[in-house]
Order: sequence, then structure tokens, then C-alpha cells
Amino acid sequence: MKVNHVSNEELGDRLHYDESMISKIRTGKAQLQFDRIQEMFEALPTDSQFLALEVANKMVGVTVPVLDGDRVIKEPLAITVKTMPQLSQALNAIQNSLDEMTIPDDQLTSEDFKDPEESVRQLLDAVFYSTNLIAMICRMFHFSMQGELTERSKRWKEKKELK
Repeated sequence: MKVNHVSNEELGDRLHYDESMISKIRTGKAQLQFDRIQEMFEALPTDSQFLALEVANKMVGVTVPVLDGDRVIKEPLAITVKTMPQLSQALNAIQNSLDEMTIPDDQLTSEDFKDPEESVRQLLDAVFYSTNLIAMICRMFHFSMQGELTERSKRWKEKKELK
């Protein structure tokens, strides 16, 4: 809303909600109805990639949230610098868990779960920073993150990596 220079009242008018409902949606005390999401994207067209991330995170809960925009989004280099070590840590964690991934399920002990669990944590951190970096790059260079993902998905389908 800040990026689009829209107040709670203005957004409420565009979506036919009262100002208090917009406030509740923003604070997580109420959810935006699923069938109204497209209207919100149309009402807030600037930086829709960050809005898409936030909506997906709040509605589904298996996607990453948006980084604290007031601290990071103003300085694109900051997110880039932060992402690089996160990716490196994720790669190291995967490397450390390779031996556990070769153990048959029926032979796993509780000790065998530590490295894979750390891999998941590090990969989630890397996905968090990487996804936000993608959104930042798209914002900076005026790419559509959703459009880029659609095109990439076509390539993955061509390579038979995606159904």
C-alpha cells in the first residue's frame, strides 16, 4: 500500500471494504477472501510481486513471506549480499546430509535426522532470501516476476521437469 501510495480508506473503496476491514486484513486479524485477491492486485499494481509473495504466504503458508521492506527493499545491494552466504550455507548443509540420504528408511536412527533437518532449515533460509531477491531484481528492472515464472515453467515442462 505504501509503494502504491494508497491508504486503508482508498483501498477499502477500491475493494468495497470498509477501512477497518482493510486494517484487519493488514494485521492478520481477518483474511482477504480468496476470490478477491485478483481485485487487490489490480488495486495495488505497483510491486505486485511482493504482494503476491505476501498473499501466498498468508493464504497457503508454504511459501516465504516478504522481507522487512522498510529495512531491505530500500537497499537492493543489502539483500544481494545477504543472499550469497545463505545459498552457501544451504549447499554446505546439503553436502553434510548426503550420507544420511543413502541410509534405507528402516535403518535410520534418531542421530541420522540431524544433518537433513539442518539442510531443511538452511534451504528454507536460502529460499526466503533468494525469492525476495528475485522479487527485488524484478522490481528494479521492471520485470514481471509472475511473467518470468510462467516462462520458466514452460521451460521446465519442455525439459520434462514439470508436468
